[in-house]
Amino acid sequence: MRNRMILAALAVLLCVCGCAKPEPPEETLVKTVTIGGTKMDYLHFGNENGEKLVILPGLALKSVMGSAEGIVSAYALLAKDYDVYLFDHIREEPEGYTIADMARDTLAAFDALGLDRVHLMGVSMGGMVAQRIAIDAPERVSSLILCSTAMNMTHGNREAFANWISLAEARNTPALMEAFGESVYTPSFYAQYKEAIIASGEGATERDFTNFLISANAVLSFDVSSGIRRIACPVLVLGAEEDRVLGVQASYDLIEALHCESYLYEGYGHAAYDEAPDYLARIAAFLKAAE
Repeated sequence: MRNRMILAALAVLLCVCGCAKPEPPEETLVKTVTIGGTKMDYLHFGNENGEKLVILPGLALKSVMGSAEGIVSAYALLAKDYDVYLFDHIREEPEGYTIADMARDTLAAFDALGLDRVHLMGVSMGGMVAQRIAIDAPERVSSLILCSTAMNMTHGNREAFANWISLAEARNTPALMEAFGESVYTPSFYAQYKEAIIASGEGATERDFTNFLISANAVLSFDVSSGIRRIACPVLVLGAEEDRVLGVQASYDLIEALHCESYLYEGYGHAAYDEAPDYLARIAAFLKAAE
């Protein structure tokens, strides 16, 4: 059970590629919304009487929807008090699809599902989408939680991204997963889960690789530094001192621009969200204060 929850958390809060063990979608949890001519899958769980909390995951090689049950278990602390929605990316990303496009489509999903105002949590690339939403539609965001993310790629590890893109273009799944794990996790965590992380990339489809490459390039071109100060809702920034993907300076830049509540983990890397035992507790405390 512990391993399954770890893999579910990896799938949701992934910066680079989804590492959830592929499982059949669980129809009672996985739902689909049609926006324009495309479809977006999502999970809906938690306290239906609570305030709405939307979670936006990071760049994923494979959909997180196959680990629905594990995701619900992993987020039990937040689901106890909040009506939780976790959105996947659209099923087929077009060439040139940007973070702004992702934000537009996510807002369209909000409209279709009647989500007028939400607490918004975004991780890595999901945090970039969340920033764009908070800038473009401030009336829709009650509070914002930014996890291991950045306002641009100024301090990001472009060499790592270039390597991941090259491996994805070559369809070298094991090497892609290995390169990701070595960059994102602490050495001890990666050593413990290395076999599962690498093996979980098996079965990726051509569409999975296409979406991954489009999204990775969207991250590289992302920049909201000129508009970031328009975000006026309460914000929590969570980062890590040893982030080797976006760099800890990216978190410092967000904190300086937003003058917001923050916490930077020592001894953790980009995936502090998965490794730090008090991560969700910090988020829960912030949400309670922001209600």
